[in-house]
Amino acid sequence: MNHLVPEQMFSTETEKAQGISAVKAIAIASQQGQKIWTIDKTNVDLALSKMSLGASAESDIRNAVHAGQIATAHDSRINFNGWVGEGYILMDPNAGAGGYMISGGGNGSKTDVPDMLDQIMTDVSTIIDLLIIGLEKSKDIAIKTFKFILEAFSKALSFMSTALSVFTTLSDYISACPIEAIALLAPAFLFLIALSFLLITFLLSGFIAIIIGLLNGLLLSYFADKTVSACKGELIDLFKV
Repeated sequence: MNHLVPEQMFSTETEKAQGISAVKAIAIASQQGQKIWTIDKTNVDLALSKMSLGASAESDIRNAVHAGQIATAHDSRINFNGWVGEGYILMDPNAGAGGYMISGGGNGSKTDVPDMLDQIMTDVSTIIDLLIIGLEKSKDIAIKTFKFILEAFSKALSFMSTALSVFTTLSDYISACPIEAIALLAPAFLFLIALSFLLITFLLSGFIAIIIGLLNGLLLSYFADKTVSACKGELIDLFKV
């Protein structure tokens, strides 16, 4: 089944990713007590009048049936881990070919992976923190600079993890109450966009400043050595005279 591939790819030992496919959506709807329709030209109007799917899905089913295909679909939309939609199968009885669809055209599956991404960012942040601790006592300027970059990256990861958690919560809310959510959360989205822009600008500015500082230090060190060598040569020539 389509949902099994992303589930196996993105699942970890501690966090299991959850995917959705046409077959799984129909199975979930059946478990919820929904009627599963087998639709052809003889009952397409009746079936669609009883069903409550998305407009694009109903249109897709109607067009496919009128083109000679047979559709299998459930009564109404389902909510699966924040994903709201439908799954249906369009089958050509002559060729035997079938299309497994989700949400009116998605051919494949949807996988819920925010928890997995959050776990990855947490693990990377932990590794960075351990590196920072290991570099704490070093007095070398290059290592100190590297430590500063790691600290900035760690803070950025922490911010991204928080933003991901907020995004997941908002996504669930928007799926449940789209109109109210848009009206209430539009200012919050604008604020988050502005904050993200400022953070990215700060990090890029700091990184560029560090690179320029390192290059400047290397150039000063190089030309200082050349100047000292030249002065020593002039003094030696003077004493020879």
